[in-house]
Amino acid sequence: MGEGPGLNTCGKGGGTILTLHLLGHVHATRGGEPLSLPGKAAALLTYLTLEECPHHREHLAGLLWDTPDALRNLRVELSRLRGRGLAPFPARQPMLALRCETDLDRWLRGPEPLNERDLAAWLSPLRGPALSGLEDLGSAAFRDWVDRRRSLIHDRIEERLGSVCARFEGRGQPQAGGQVRACAERLGLHLPARSLPPAAPDDLTFEWPEQVRALRGVFERAARAPQLVLLRGHVGTRRTLLEDAVQGTPWRAVQVRFSSQRLLLQAALAGHLRRALPPERRPPGGPPGGTTDPDADLIDLAGRMTEAGVPLLVALHDVNEVPAWLAALLRFMLDLPLPLVVVLSASPTPGSDHLRLALGPLGGRRLHHVTMPPLSVAGVMRALAREGPDHGGAGRARAARLVQRSEGCPLYVQALVRSGGDLAAHDGRLPPDVRDRALADLAHLPGPAREGLARLAQLHDRFDRVMAGELLGEAAPGVLNAACRSGLLVPAGREEALTLPGLEYRSDDAETGLAFASEVTRAALAGTLPAAERHALRRTLARLLLPTQPALSLLYATRANLPELAAEARAALPAPPPAGFRGGCAEPAPEPSPHPHPRRGVLTPNGYRVALDGGFLEVLRRGRLGPPPLLTLLLPDVPAGTWALTARLDVTGSAAPPGLLPPPFALGLRVGTGPRVVYAPAPLPDHHAGGAGHTFGAVLPLNCWFRLNVTTRGGPLELSVREVNVALTVGDLTPVGRGASPRAVWPPGRCLPPEDAFEPPLPLTPF
Repeated sequence: MGEGPGLNTCGKGGGTILTLHLLGHVHATRGGEPLSLPGKAAALLTYLTLEECPHHREHLAGLLWDTPDALRNLRVELSRLRGRGLAPFPARQPMLALRCETDLDRWLRGPEPLNERDLAAWLSPLRGPALSGLEDLGSAAFRDWVDRRRSLIHDRIEERLGSVCARFEGRGQPQAGGQVRACAERLGLHLPARSLPPAAPDDLTFEWPEQVRALRGVFERAARAPQLVLLRGHVGTRRTLLEDAVQGTPWRAVQVRFSSQRLLLQAALAGHLRRALPPERRPPGGPPGGTTDPDADLIDLAGRMTEAGVPLLVALHDVNEVPAWLAALLRFMLDLPLPLVVVLSASPTPGSDHLRLALGPLGGRRLHHVTMPPLSVAGVMRALAREGPDHGGAGRARAARLVQRSEGCPLYVQALVRSGGDLAAHDGRLPPDVRDRALADLAHLPGPAREGLARLAQLHDRFDRVMAGELLGEAAPGVLNAACRSGLLVPAGREEALTLPGLEYRSDDAETGLAFASEVTRAALAGTLPAAERHALRRTLARLLLPTQPALSLLYATRANLPELAAEARAALPAPPPAGFRGGCAEPAPEPSPHPHPRRGVLTPNGYRVALDGGFLEVLRRGRLGPPPLLTLLLPDVPAGTWALTARLDVTGSAAPPGLLPPPFALGLRVGTGPRVVYAPAPLPDHHAGGAGHTFGAVLPLNCWFRLNVTTRGGPLELSVREVNVALTVGDLTPVGRGASPRAVWPPGRCLPPEDAFEPPLPLTPF
């Protein structure tokens, strides 16, 4: 377009170039310095810049002032611009036009980021919804124009964000893709489904029927008054669950990622609210969020939610804390006169209990707890069966290995299935997307705390505060306190005991040992430490552990290439018990029949996941390389007689260093105070540990059901496990021979009450 008499180019004639900023709150800068512009002046410059054609003064005046003296107001505004050193329009020219540089133009024509380190700078101009601050200016025609222009700008931004996000995710960089998606959510934009993990036919899908029923029960209560839900579950499952819950109902879901910046969060909610509603239900005008008053924006948002006329589910994902402003926002929303369910979701770490305490006073009886447990063996079996024979069969052995390796994380299970690797090998390396997700869950921690935890993650055993002080120095108290508050570190002893059938656990308040609550999290953190620091820490640990744990000292010395220290550690290993072999192999058995009992389980501080599911007792653990703790499971009252225990072992063993004592075993049986008879896939030496004798019973087969007999005079029967990696399933315990009690004491699940999906018990970490 050629320059007409009323057209000016900002900065023409050797002056400093004026830049109009349209992304976020509209303002102008000259030479990088901000200019003070009245709202109507900013609106005039924005309109002419985006229109890219001349407009008559009378049209502009009527657009910006809905009053009889509009033309005089326009002349006053132009005079004010000249008074600020801006003269973009010739005097006495009826047609006005403007050509001005904008941050939108720069962003659209600039190169897209090629690597993750350039991503933050590329996203930084996208501070909020475009054209913010112009919503309440001018006539109704001007406000409609703002809405249309914002929509067009957002469409262009959305297209470019989607392209960059797809490229990063396609290159196996989901963390970078997550940054792009988080930015899009803040703007109320919607990007296509994630390309990582690929939406391939091999991806498993999982179902959560109990949780869907629980949420729909909350919907019924919300018809009378708004309700509040704390949802805990692994990443990648919570959004899908909420979508399934509203499917086939009048409810509409508005889901955003939580932001600590209130204005951005409310702007994202407004944008997603508009998209979630059908066109005929969308409130007039564009999304709110253009002011600097968060309370005014919230009132506007609440009005739009009420005027929508449909029941709404509003979900804030990845909430790590409840600041005062969020508590006030929740109180306000719970008082709105509409069918409303507000969901706060978090990862299923023990640290999410502080959210329960923070939300309790807010919701009262209207607060509900819905937990998405880690995947069960039976659940993965069903998912594999739905996918057909391409997965190599839907057998229990494969499902047990998947669940054991992944700690029940759906994203991890999907990655393992896609990789098609050897699940029988004890490979502790994490798939890249799983590692990135685990680290993203720790983003709320301060940088020094994450760095300190990365150093502690090099320890392959539980540790105390003294050891933490050796590795972290003066920073140790702060790092440990932050990690314990967030649930990343938990008190852990050398032995753990549960009572069946209720899975009751009694903790020891005097326990000084600490352990990572998740081995997946520990492994992800350990990998963030630079190689040079890891090597130096191995040298340090090899020396520190030599007097007390020579087996671990040997491991660190070998990895640090310290042959002399490795020789010292090898010489310090305790003499192994004398080898001896008694007994044979456990006899095969048919698969027991499952029973229709609900699943219930706990996660112990040392990482044993113990569950009663369909009448089967499952014990799974993905552990560290250090000495595995003893887990005992007590059946308090078994009648006298000989009993047949039917079980199977699908995962056992580890790459633990040699010389660990007492030796690990996959299954132990103990009657009363007698010796513990232990079973493993290979013979073990008899030994003493924890005040009890241990005698080897029989070799256990892998990946099939077997039967063991145990005789008791009546009273308690103890089952036990001491293993780094294990997937053990106990099917039943039934009487053998004449004279035995006709009453089977297993499965104990028959004694359990139905699980309350809203209020799961918390003896440890429930699932």
